[in-house]
Amino acid sequence: MEKHEIAVVTGANKGLGFETCRQLKEAGMHVILTGRDEERVRNAAQRLHTGSSDVSWAVLDVQDTASISMFAEELRGKWGKIDVLVNNAGVSVIGRFDEPSAELTIDTNFFGPLRVTDALLPFMSKGSRIVMVSSGMGQLSCLSNELRRRFESPDLTRDELTGLMREFVRSVGDGTYSRKGWPSSAYSVSKAGLNMLTRLLSKELAPGGIMVNSVHPGWVRTDMGGPSAPRDIVAGAKSIVWAALLQSKGPSGGFFHDGKPMQW
Repeated sequence: MEKHEIAVVTGANKGLGFETCRQLKEAGMHVILTGRDEERVRNAAQRLHTGSSDVSWAVLDVQDTASISMFAEELRGKWGKIDVLVNNAGVSVIGRFDEPSAELTIDTNFFGPLRVTDALLPFMSKGSRIVMVSSGMGQLSCLSNELRRRFESPDLTRDELTGLMREFVRSVGDGTYSRKGWPSSAYSVSKAGLNMLTRLLSKELAPGGIMVNSVHPGWVRTDMGGPSAPRDIVAGAKSIVWAALLQSKGPSGGFFHDGKPMQW
Protein backbone atom coordinates (compact mmCIF):
# COMPACT_ATOMS: atom_id res chain seq x y z
CA MET A 1 0.00 0.00 0.00
CA GLU A 2 1.33 3.41 -0.94
CA LYS A 3 1.39 6.25 1.54
CA HIS A 4 -1.41 8.77 1.49
CA GLU A 5 -4.11 6.56 0.12
CA ILE A 6 -7.46 8.09 1.08
CA ALA A 7 -10.09 6.24 3.10
CA VAL A 8 -13.67 7.31 3.82
CA VAL A 9 -15.35 5.75 6.85
CA THR A 10 -19.05 6.25 7.60
CA GLY A 11 -20.36 6.39 11.16
CA ALA A 12 -16.84 7.23 12.29
CA ASN A 13 -17.32 9.52 15.27
CA LYS A 14 -17.27 6.63 17.77
CA GLY A 15 -17.00 2.88 18.23
CA LEU A 16 -15.79 0.63 15.45
CA GLY A 17 -15.81 3.46 12.92
CA PHE A 18 -13.49 5.63 15.00
CA GLU A 19 -11.13 2.77 15.82
CA THR A 20 -11.08 1.74 12.15
CA CYS A 21 -10.01 5.29 11.27
CA ARG A 22 -7.28 5.17 13.91
CA GLN A 23 -5.88 1.93 12.56
CA LEU A 24 -6.06 3.08 8.93
CA LYS A 25 -4.27 6.29 9.88
CA GLU A 26 -1.55 4.24 11.58
CA ALA A 27 -1.26 2.19 8.38
CA GLY A 28 -0.36 5.39 6.51
CA MET A 29 -3.70 6.44 5.06
CA HIS A 30 -5.34 9.83 5.00
CA VAL A 31 -8.66 9.15 6.71
CA ILE A 32 -11.88 11.09 6.27
CA LEU A 33 -14.12 10.58 9.28
CA THR A 34 -17.78 11.07 8.45
CA GLY A 35 -20.96 11.16 10.48
CA ARG A 36 -24.31 12.88 10.50
CA ASP A 37 -23.62 15.12 13.52
CA GLU A 38 -21.16 17.87 12.64
CA GLU A 39 -19.99 18.61 16.17
CA ARG A 40 -19.43 14.96 17.07
CA VAL A 41 -17.55 14.08 13.91
CA ARG A 42 -15.42 17.23 14.15
CA ASN A 43 -14.53 16.44 17.77
CA ALA A 44 -13.70 12.85 16.82
CA ALA A 45 -11.36 14.05 14.09
CA GLN A 46 -9.66 16.40 16.55
CA ARG A 47 -9.08 13.47 18.94
CA LEU A 48 -7.46 11.50 16.14
CA HIS A 49 -5.51 14.41 14.66
CA THR A 50 -1.84 14.54 15.68
CA GLY A 51 -0.71 17.72 14.01
CA SER A 52 -0.15 16.27 10.56
CA SER A 53 -2.50 16.41 7.60
CA ASP A 54 -3.60 12.79 7.75
CA VAL A 55 -7.09 13.31 9.21
CA SER A 56 -10.11 15.12 7.78
CA TRP A 57 -13.80 15.11 8.62
CA ALA A 58 -17.08 15.71 6.82
CA VAL A 59 -20.80 15.54 7.47
CA LEU A 60 -22.43 12.51 5.85
CA ASP A 61 -25.85 11.09 6.70
CA VAL A 62 -26.26 7.77 4.88
CA GLN A 63 -30.06 8.10 5.03
CA ASP A 64 -30.12 11.51 3.36
CA THR A 65 -29.54 11.67 -0.40
CA ALA A 66 -28.92 15.43 -0.23
CA SER A 67 -26.24 14.92 2.43
CA ILE A 68 -24.60 12.21 0.32
CA SER A 69 -24.60 14.46 -2.74
CA MET A 70 -23.07 17.33 -0.76
CA PHE A 71 -20.34 15.06 0.53
CA ALA A 72 -19.61 13.79 -2.98
CA GLU A 73 -19.18 17.38 -4.16
CA GLU A 74 -16.92 18.15 -1.19
CA LEU A 75 -14.91 15.05 -2.01
CA ARG A 76 -14.59 16.14 -5.63
CA GLY A 77 -13.32 19.56 -4.66
CA LYS A 78 -10.94 18.65 -1.82
CA TRP A 79 -9.58 15.19 -2.54
CA GLY A 80 -10.69 14.12 -6.01
CA LYS A 81 -10.41 10.40 -5.37
CA ILE A 82 -10.62 7.73 -2.69
CA ASP A 83 -8.94 4.35 -2.36
CA VAL A 84 -11.08 2.84 0.41
CA LEU A 85 -14.72 3.14 1.42
CA VAL A 86 -15.75 1.55 4.72
CA ASN A 87 -19.55 1.39 5.01
CA ASN A 88 -19.70 1.20 8.79
CA ALA A 89 -22.71 3.36 9.77
CA GLY A 90 -25.56 1.26 11.10
CA VAL A 91 -28.35 0.96 13.64
CA SER A 92 -29.89 -1.76 15.77
CA VAL A 93 -33.25 -0.96 17.33
CA ILE A 94 -33.49 -2.73 20.68
CA GLY A 95 -36.80 -3.67 22.27
CA ARG A 96 -38.98 -2.90 19.23
CA PHE A 97 -40.05 -4.87 16.20
CA ASP A 98 -42.58 -3.03 14.11
CA GLU A 99 -42.76 -1.52 10.65
CA PRO A 100 -41.16 1.86 11.53
CA SER A 101 -38.20 0.24 13.29
CA ALA A 102 -37.80 -2.32 10.49
CA GLU A 103 -37.89 0.43 7.88
CA LEU A 104 -35.30 2.49 9.78
CA THR A 105 -32.99 -0.51 10.11
CA ILE A 106 -33.23 -1.59 6.49
CA ASP A 107 -32.88 1.97 5.21
CA THR A 108 -29.76 2.63 7.31
CA ASN A 109 -27.98 -0.73 7.17
CA PHE A 110 -28.81 -1.79 3.61
CA PHE A 111 -29.92 1.17 1.51
CA GLY A 112 -27.45 3.52 3.23
CA PRO A 113 -24.35 1.63 2.03
CA LEU A 114 -25.94 1.21 -1.40
CA ARG A 115 -26.58 4.96 -1.74
CA VAL A 116 -23.13 5.94 -0.49
CA THR A 117 -21.33 3.39 -2.66
CA ASP A 118 -23.16 4.45 -5.80
CA ALA A 119 -22.41 8.12 -5.09
CA LEU A 120 -18.69 7.58 -4.44
CA LEU A 121 -17.91 5.07 -7.17
CA PRO A 122 -16.87 7.85 -9.60
CA PHE A 123 -13.97 8.61 -7.25
CA MET A 124 -12.67 5.02 -7.20
CA SER A 125 -10.38 3.26 -9.64
CA LYS A 126 -8.55 -0.02 -10.14
CA GLY A 127 -7.32 -1.33 -6.80
CA SER A 128 -9.88 0.55 -4.68
CA ARG A 129 -11.55 -1.40 -1.89
CA ILE A 130 -15.10 -1.25 -0.55
CA VAL A 131 -15.74 -2.80 2.87
CA MET A 132 -19.24 -3.54 4.13
CA VAL A 133 -19.32 -3.86 7.92
CA SER A 134 -21.75 -6.73 8.36
CA SER A 135 -22.50 -9.26 11.11
CA GLY A 136 -22.67 -12.98 11.71
CA MET A 137 -26.32 -12.34 12.49
CA GLY A 138 -26.77 -11.76 8.77
CA GLN A 139 -25.94 -15.31 7.77
CA LEU A 140 -28.65 -16.76 5.54
CA SER A 141 -29.46 -19.47 8.07
CA CYS A 142 -31.76 -16.87 9.66
CA LEU A 143 -34.11 -17.21 6.67
CA SER A 144 -36.50 -19.91 5.53
CA ASN A 145 -35.27 -22.29 2.85
CA GLU A 146 -37.41 -20.58 0.23
CA LEU A 147 -36.11 -17.11 1.06
CA ARG A 148 -32.59 -18.40 1.24
CA ARG A 149 -32.99 -19.84 -2.26
CA ARG A 150 -34.08 -16.42 -3.53
CA PHE A 151 -31.19 -14.64 -1.82
CA GLU A 152 -28.60 -17.13 -3.03
CA SER A 153 -29.81 -17.28 -6.61
CA PRO A 154 -26.90 -16.72 -9.00
CA ASP A 155 -29.31 -14.73 -11.16
CA LEU A 156 -30.31 -12.33 -8.36
CA THR A 157 -30.44 -8.76 -9.62
CA ARG A 158 -30.09 -5.50 -7.76
CA ASP A 159 -33.78 -4.74 -8.30
CA GLU A 160 -34.77 -8.14 -6.95
CA LEU A 161 -32.58 -7.70 -3.89
CA THR A 162 -33.94 -4.25 -3.08
CA GLY A 163 -37.41 -5.68 -3.65
CA LEU A 164 -36.74 -8.39 -1.06
CA MET A 165 -35.69 -5.76 1.46
CA ARG A 166 -38.89 -3.79 0.92
CA GLU A 167 -40.94 -6.98 0.97
CA PHE A 168 -39.60 -7.73 4.46
CA VAL A 169 -40.59 -4.30 5.76
CA ARG A 170 -44.10 -4.68 4.33
CA SER A 171 -44.47 -8.14 5.86
CA VAL A 172 -43.54 -6.76 9.29
CA GLY A 173 -46.19 -4.10 8.81
CA ASP A 174 -48.98 -6.53 7.94
CA GLY A 175 -47.85 -9.22 10.38
CA THR A 176 -47.09 -11.89 7.76
CA TYR A 177 -43.29 -11.92 8.17
CA SER A 178 -43.11 -15.19 10.12
CA ARG A 179 -45.43 -17.05 7.78
CA LYS A 180 -43.33 -15.85 4.85
CA GLY A 181 -40.11 -17.12 6.40
CA TRP A 182 -38.58 -13.93 7.75
CA PRO A 183 -36.99 -13.76 11.24
CA SER A 184 -38.15 -11.33 13.90
CA SER A 185 -34.90 -9.36 13.54
CA ALA A 186 -34.66 -6.46 11.15
CA TYR A 187 -30.95 -6.24 11.95
CA SER A 188 -30.36 -9.80 10.71
CA VAL A 189 -32.31 -9.17 7.51
CA SER A 190 -30.47 -5.90 6.87
CA LYS A 191 -27.09 -7.60 7.16
CA ALA A 192 -28.17 -10.57 5.06
CA GLY A 193 -29.18 -8.08 2.39
CA LEU A 194 -25.87 -6.23 2.78
CA ASN A 195 -23.96 -9.47 2.24
CA MET A 196 -25.86 -10.23 -0.94
CA LEU A 197 -25.27 -6.65 -2.08
CA THR A 198 -21.56 -7.33 -1.62
CA ARG A 199 -21.82 -10.28 -3.99
CA LEU A 200 -23.69 -8.25 -6.58
CA LEU A 201 -21.37 -5.25 -6.41
CA SER A 202 -18.27 -7.42 -6.63
CA LYS A 203 -19.52 -8.77 -9.96
CA GLU A 204 -20.53 -5.33 -11.22
CA LEU A 205 -17.20 -3.76 -10.31
CA ALA A 206 -14.83 -6.61 -11.14
CA PRO A 207 -14.11 -5.31 -14.67
CA GLY A 208 -12.83 -2.07 -13.15
CA GLY A 209 -10.63 -3.83 -10.62
CA ILE A 210 -12.56 -2.61 -7.54
CA MET A 211 -12.78 -5.11 -4.67
CA VAL A 212 -15.90 -5.42 -2.50
CA ASN A 213 -16.07 -7.55 0.66
CA SER A 214 -18.24 -7.94 3.75
CA VAL A 215 -16.68 -8.27 7.20
CA HIS A 216 -18.03 -9.64 10.46
CA PRO A 217 -16.03 -7.80 13.13
CA GLY A 218 -17.37 -10.03 15.91
CA TRP A 219 -19.45 -9.19 18.95
CA VAL A 220 -17.60 -6.09 20.10
CA ARG A 221 -17.89 -3.94 23.21
CA THR A 222 -19.42 -0.81 21.67
CA ASP A 223 -22.60 1.17 22.33
CA MET A 224 -24.37 -1.26 20.01
CA GLY A 225 -22.64 -4.43 21.21
CA GLY A 226 -22.96 -3.60 24.89
CA PRO A 227 -20.53 -4.06 27.80
CA SER A 228 -20.97 -7.85 27.92
CA ALA A 229 -19.57 -8.41 24.43
CA PRO A 230 -16.50 -10.70 24.53
CA ARG A 231 -14.38 -8.79 22.01
CA ASP A 232 -12.55 -5.50 22.42
CA ILE A 233 -12.89 -2.76 19.86
CA VAL A 234 -9.29 -2.96 18.65
CA ALA A 235 -9.71 -6.59 17.56
CA GLY A 236 -13.06 -5.85 15.94
CA ALA A 237 -11.69 -2.96 13.89
CA LYS A 238 -8.62 -4.98 12.91
CA SER A 239 -10.94 -7.41 11.11
CA ILE A 240 -12.37 -4.49 9.10
CA VAL A 241 -8.96 -2.98 8.39
CA TRP A 242 -7.73 -6.29 6.97
CA ALA A 243 -10.25 -5.94 4.13
CA ALA A 244 -9.47 -2.24 3.69
CA LEU A 245 -5.77 -2.96 3.17
CA LEU A 246 -6.14 -5.75 0.62
CA GLN A 247 -3.75 -5.53 -2.27
CA SER A 248 -4.68 -5.82 -5.94
CA LYS A 249 -5.86 -9.30 -6.92
CA GLY A 250 -7.07 -9.87 -3.37
CA PRO A 251 -10.40 -11.62 -2.72
CA SER A 252 -13.61 -9.90 -3.73
CA GLY A 253 -17.24 -10.79 -3.16
CA GLY A 254 -16.58 -12.63 0.10
CA PHE A 255 -17.70 -12.57 3.73
CA PHE A 256 -14.81 -12.59 6.21
CA HIS A 257 -14.01 -12.63 9.92
CA ASP A 258 -10.41 -11.91 10.93
CA GLY A 259 -9.36 -12.51 7.34
CA LYS A 260 -10.99 -15.95 7.16
CA PRO A 261 -13.98 -16.75 4.92
CA MET A 262 -17.41 -17.22 6.49
CA GLN A 263 -20.51 -18.93 5.17
CA TRP A 264 -23.15 -16.60 3.75
